[in-house]
Amino acid sequence: MNDETYEKEDKPCGPPPSTAEQPHAPGTVKGCEGYKLPETQPPSWEDPILCPPDPCCGCTPDPTSDPNCLEKLITDKAGELAEAEKTKTFKADLESLLTKATAAGQEYTQTKYEQLLKEWRKQDEQIDKLIRNFVCSLPCWYCAIECYICPLLHTMNQAQQKLEWDPKVYPDNKAKNLYDLLHWYTRDQATKELTFNHIKTVLSVWEKPAQTIEKALADDAKLISDIDKAPASDTPKLIFDIFLRLVPRHLAIAPPASTWKTKIDGKYTQLCKCEKCDERPEQPDQHTGQRCAETPEKPHDKHCKCDTGDPDNCCGPNVGYWTLREQFLGPQPYLIDPNAYINLICCLVRTRYEPARQALSTATAKVMEVEAWIKQAKAAIENGLKDFEKNAKAKFPSTIECRGTKMSKPKTDDSNQTAS
Repeated sequence: MNDETYEKEDKPCGPPPSTAEQPHAPGTVKGCEGYKLPETQPPSWEDPILCPPDPCCGCTPDPTSDPNCLEKLITDKAGELAEAEKTKTFKADLESLLTKATAAGQEYTQTKYEQLLKEWRKQDEQIDKLIRNFVCSLPCWYCAIECYICPLLHTMNQAQQKLEWDPKVYPDNKAKNLYDLLHWYTRDQATKELTFNHIKTVLSVWEKPAQTIEKALADDAKLISDIDKAPASDTPKLIFDIFLRLVPRHLAIAPPASTWKTKIDGKYTQLCKCEKCDERPEQPDQHTGQRCAETPEKPHDKHCKCDTGDPDNCCGPNVGYWTLREQFLGPQPYLIDPNAYINLICCLVRTRYEPARQALSTATAKVMEVEAWIKQAKAAIENGLKDFEKNAKAKFPSTIECRGTKMSKPKTDDSNQTAS
């Protein structure tokens, strides 16, 4: 089947033709330092105003020293010790990364890179031909994915949206109580932990790029062979293997487009995008005869939120939030010039890994601090009630003296004095 016939038989309701997306070229430390990780601003918090005695009474002020000052000092020191321990661990992590990067750089040579790139180009042509043959035999490939696979992703995406948290839209940006403040810092800590873990996972897959890419190419070669030999009755398996496993993995390890442009059309990767049907072409689908438009029986949600992720490709590899399909595949090292390898690792460590580790450490310390405040507030109530009588009586001096107009003597009833 030639390209002209293929284009004529392609269905108009699918995504528009475009080149499949490839990984970004490696970035540099200098270029990425201006693109910092998102910073969060906690809601404002002030201790409730302590009610003073009636100013007309001229009460002797209480001591200004804070009875919880030692507890606060202990909490602060605990945070400092935890930070020192994490810094020590981070130093060990950096030393381990340096050892692994040095070994990987010696293995990922120019000869190895050219060998892997040659195999990837060969597979790129094989996969492009394989897809063309498959969609010719199954013209409704796009709708088959939309009807049977996309609903699974949409359900997971909906669940993911239920768990999303945005610090910028916190109510009034003001905490109403300590539990409110603790909730914000706990969610902030969880978000920063997720970011840190993403970056750490991406770094881990670049520890042995040559071996990992070589294995991915071997797995893809076997998958291509299995697909070619598969019987027509295996159509559901073939759809999944081609569009959800083979093509995404092949493009995940691809070189940047500036090095080699894939032959695979982007429409084979633009799946489950929550498109508005009424924005698609109005001509009828040549296979179903139906127009791809919204109907009263099947209204389309114009406000659905697609599974788009939130990429951060400054250093090259995506260390931002992945789409569900990217999460299914997992991060992959890809084909870059070996001379750029150490710079890529340095960029990830200096502009992403270390800032994310520091942000997580700060967020964890703040959670500990607010938890300590809550513990102190609970203790103040519990101990205050338990010792209320004892503390109240202890506050009185042995002799209460009324001084002039302040703490004045109670006025006597003149009528009673006359009667007596």
